[in-house]
Amino acid sequence: MESSSSKSSSLKIILRYADRLDILLMVLGTFGAVGDGLSTNCLLVYVSRLFNSLGFGNSPQNHGQFMHEIEKCSLYFVYLGLAVMAVAFMEGYCWSKTSERQVLRIRYKYLEAVLKQEVGFFDSQEATTSEIINSISKDTSLIQELLSEKVPIFLMNMSMFVSGLAFSAYFSWKLALVAFPTIILLIIPGLIYGKYLVYLSKKSFNEYAKANTIVGQALSSIKTVYAFTAERSIIEKYSSILDGAKKLGIKQGIAKGLAIGSTGLSFAIWGLLAWYGSRLIMYKGESGGRIYAAGVSFVLGGLALGVALPEVKYFTEASVAASRIFQRIDRIPQIDTNNGLVLEKIRGEIEFERVQFTYPSRPDALVLNNFSLKIEAGKTVALVGASGSGKSTAIALVQRFYDASGGSVRIDGVDIRAVQLKWLREQMGLVSQEHALFGTSVRENILFGKLDATMDDVVAAAMAANAHNFIRQLPQGYETKIGERGSLLSGGQKQRIAIARAIIRNPVILLLDEATSALDSESETLVQNALDQASMGRTTLVVAHKLSTIRNADVVAVVSGGSIVEIGSHNNLIKTNGHYARLAKLQRQFSALDQDQSIVEPRFSSAARSSVSRRSSPASFASPLSIINNNNNNNNNNNYPPPSMYRLLSLNSPEWKQAVIGSLSAVIFGTVQPLYALTIGGMISAFFSQSHAEMQARIERYALVFSSLCLVSITLNLCQHYNFAYMGECLTRRIRLRMLEKMLTFEAAWFDQEQNSSAALCFRLSNEASMVKSIIADRLSLLIQTTSAVTTAMIIGLIIAWKLALVMIAVQPLTIFCFYTRKVILSTITGKFVKAQNKSTQIAAEAVYNHRTVTSFGSIQKVLEIFDEAQDEPRKEARKKSWLAGAGIGSAQGLTFICWALDFWYGGTLVNRGEISAGDVFRTFFILVSTGKVVAEAGSMTSDLAKGSAAVASIFAILDRQSLILGSYNLEKMRGGIEIKRVDFAYPGRPQTLVLRDFSLEVKEGTNIGLVGKSGCGKSTVIALIQRFYDVDCGSIKVDGVGIRLLDIEWYRKRMALVSQDPVIYSGSIRDNILLGKIDASENEVVEAARSANAHEFICALKNGYETECGERGVQLSGGQKQRIAIARAIIRDPIILLLDEATSALDVQSEQLVQEALDRVMVGRTTVVVAHRLNTIKNLDSIAVVMDGKVVERGSYSQLKNKRGAFFNFASISVAIQGGVSRPL
Repeated sequence: MESSSSKSSSLKIILRYADRLDILLMVLGTFGAVGDGLSTNCLLVYVSRLFNSLGFGNSPQNHGQFMHEIEKCSLYFVYLGLAVMAVAFMEGYCWSKTSERQVLRIRYKYLEAVLKQEVGFFDSQEATTSEIINSISKDTSLIQELLSEKVPIFLMNMSMFVSGLAFSAYFSWKLALVAFPTIILLIIPGLIYGKYLVYLSKKSFNEYAKANTIVGQALSSIKTVYAFTAERSIIEKYSSILDGAKKLGIKQGIAKGLAIGSTGLSFAIWGLLAWYGSRLIMYKGESGGRIYAAGVSFVLGGLALGVALPEVKYFTEASVAASRIFQRIDRIPQIDTNNGLVLEKIRGEIEFERVQFTYPSRPDALVLNNFSLKIEAGKTVALVGASGSGKSTAIALVQRFYDASGGSVRIDGVDIRAVQLKWLREQMGLVSQEHALFGTSVRENILFGKLDATMDDVVAAAMAANAHNFIRQLPQGYETKIGERGSLLSGGQKQRIAIARAIIRNPVILLLDEATSALDSESETLVQNALDQASMGRTTLVVAHKLSTIRNADVVAVVSGGSIVEIGSHNNLIKTNGHYARLAKLQRQFSALDQDQSIVEPRFSSAARSSVSRRSSPASFASPLSIINNNNNNNNNNNYPPPSMYRLLSLNSPEWKQAVIGSLSAVIFGTVQPLYALTIGGMISAFFSQSHAEMQARIERYALVFSSLCLVSITLNLCQHYNFAYMGECLTRRIRLRMLEKMLTFEAAWFDQEQNSSAALCFRLSNEASMVKSIIADRLSLLIQTTSAVTTAMIIGLIIAWKLALVMIAVQPLTIFCFYTRKVILSTITGKFVKAQNKSTQIAAEAVYNHRTVTSFGSIQKVLEIFDEAQDEPRKEARKKSWLAGAGIGSAQGLTFICWALDFWYGGTLVNRGEISAGDVFRTFFILVSTGKVVAEAGSMTSDLAKGSAAVASIFAILDRQSLILGSYNLEKMRGGIEIKRVDFAYPGRPQTLVLRDFSLEVKEGTNIGLVGKSGCGKSTVIALIQRFYDVDCGSIKVDGVGIRLLDIEWYRKRMALVSQDPVIYSGSIRDNILLGKIDASENEVVEAARSANAHEFICALKNGYETECGERGVQLSGGQKQRIAIARAIIRDPIILLLDEATSALDVQSEQLVQEALDRVMVGRTTVVVAHRLNTIKNLDSIAVVMDGKVVERGSYSQLKNKRGAFFNFASISVAIQGGVSRPL
């Protein structure tokens, strides 16, 4: 009984978070399940009495007594039925209820534990976002399924087994003693199968985890995938991983076939029981009814054990899942947040003393080397230096994301390792170049900074960060939802919300890591002023590439090679003519204005505002068509048409041979059960034979039939399960690939919808496909088998005793109906439950993605509150579900018994009238019991079918959806002239807010143009429209005179390349990331592209060169390094149209100059559209367009626009005014 010990330990793991109510529910549920299991054996007590009175009491003088006994037994059946109703209700309700409660608690604890881990834990490949999401969605649903469905089934079967042995001994101890050793035949196969299956399921879990990572990364950066037409390469990678998983699945099928087939050994056991039972009747005076009852209870008990043991695989699967989850929950963060000193008063003095540091994930690369720096309280210190020199690392160490490998970091003279981390982080405010926002409202995002802040505080912080005005113009103001990771806002808007979030904390220490890199000149000036004000009287540590942003710093420290090479004030450093002076000079030469645009004319902004207020009704511009389309889309996604099984099977048509063999085996195996019942019925009547010789001859014949049934059963099962597993695996692979292929054709707007977030889609790809597999591999074969068994049983029953059979068949639908209604109800509820859980999964995914921000702001509690709120919906659904589960299972079990009462009473009446013999009643009853069991089994899978049919519907909803962005026309040769004419555009997610209105722009082939303007004015939107991520609401966009709606989208995008301000780097080597631009590029092309992007040197300096792992989302690289890889990826495409969206904003001065030169080289002879906030990046362009309020207000070359003295002149003249202040000492 090794299985039960492993089972109890795995149950202990799983039930770790059960509270008192859960324990009570589980005790009641266990009592219910055990009672349910006992019921059949209790029934046998009366069955044996019945059989004896039928067998013997058929003599004329016994008539009155005979009917009386039959009626009495039938009445007991009814009482038993009512009792079973009650216990089965407890079994269904209590387990269902406790499973939902515990799983919601586990999800909460898991997220809490993951968010408490130190940052190094996420850098390592040990915990990728996709693995964490997988655990929180798939692993927890495994545990839930186990507790709500598998545990009660297991308990019921085990109680049936134990009571079976006990009753068998009570009916005939001699028979039980002889039969007992044969139990081994029923146990061993199940055990071997369980062990082997766990091994296989672990392996296939790993395969699928790899596949999920690929899909998760692709879907969360879908625009990059589209921009580089990388759909093919992603699908190929995905496909090759799925091949491995398919082989493992087929092996699982073979193992399952052998295990289930081996339960056919019970037939052979009957052969033994029949032979030995006949000896006991002949020579030991036992009665036929009791021998039969002893045999039945023994075999039913053994079979129940056979059913229970495969269930152990679910225990092992769920306990593997649970131990994965609890391993994370129990992981003690290497950096503890709750213990340590709390200083009475903090001044904010920071000191780095001889700090050595390497990232835990790259222990051989020294990032900081002998780094020493003192920052006095209330002073502003700026760190400047090349990209990758260790500036951001210093900020990470101050927040104690990592501990220094050598040396120490001190706050007010106290080593930060001794200070309580939670308190320390409360004293800090961080604004980094990755803004890390959540998909909730603007207000919630700002509140992350300070959970107990009032609405006035929120507005004040937004005003200080220059965000209040743009927030007011959003559709719901501060309550506007901003999309997954803030996808509905522009870069500058996101950055200002991040700044407001830091300001609301009122921190003692302010950490600014490239805080203004994503802003346009107007916002930058206002935000810079806001930051200057915010940093007054606070200790401020600034990392910047633009020297203009740090002119006012008290101390500037130049970092190179992980240590400080120069330190002093801005003016002193300029005079000493060292590193810093060289950087300043570089920046001056690099910009005709000596400086990035920085301050803005007030009348420019007031003009912008008044023009917005003049637009009284935003909806009056939006095209009604887009709103209607938008509503339709939303409907489609939620109410799928009812799924068609025929369509699902037609997807499986290439495997028709396996389908035929598998189905035939299932049909034949279906007939085995009734034939076996018939043999048993015959065996019982043989027990009542008059002469010993006749009994012996008949029993020997039956024993032979039993043995052959045993062999047939093993062969057929192997055939059936192998073939169905093969079909299931092929179908799963096909569906996963087709779904992904289809998703990768959809327009970008589809991914902006809440229900299509990357986490939800990943969840659907992995869960729905595996549900469909279980429909085909397990459910369909069981369905065919059941149908065949029921039909055969009915036919045999009608032949033997048609009146009795008719009554039996007439009442059978009652029980089937109970199971069916339970299925329908569960189906609707399961659907709602899964949908409600997706929402909370998405929140968890974002929290993990933005874990640095969550950690830095100590807002774990806030995330958990939002998460918990999102779980309220599943809680409600769960309550309904448990009531219905209880009622469904209770009525089904109880009615079965009551129907049996009717059958026996009627059978007895017919025997009494002399219409049929007692043997006919035995046979017909046994056939009934066996098919009743089969139907009940088919009924128990209804909940799987319910989940499955919802999955099928949702799969076809994706496969049938047509992309709104289609086109099939290819130009002979694309030259690259772009013409945008009178375009109106609003994002589908916010149809009321027009981003572009009456926007016109022409770019001649081979020329380049710069777009400048405020953050949020629609510059990046223009680039998205040129790539046709979205279609315009009205107006047109043409390339070489052809509307881009007509062009084949893949062909069109292949001729473009994009470099955006947030470069997306995938996990994989640097080479893989560059090859994304051109799959079939040679090694030389890769190196050339890297050289042109000024990336070759830093790549070669890495230990593994081009084979260096980038880590998930490129965590192993600095911002500047990621940007250069992204540029190399664009260069290798050799595009006709090049789109640069803030391509150099994340770079330091030296890299920027080199990359800008590289970009200037690449632009030659290509049509290029550049979005920039810094004028130095666009002053050499052929023309510049100034965008305000969604339209072009000025256009011309740099010198023309300067002389024109319009909107552009305001940018330039202010920058020149600053330049006066700069060129003195920058």
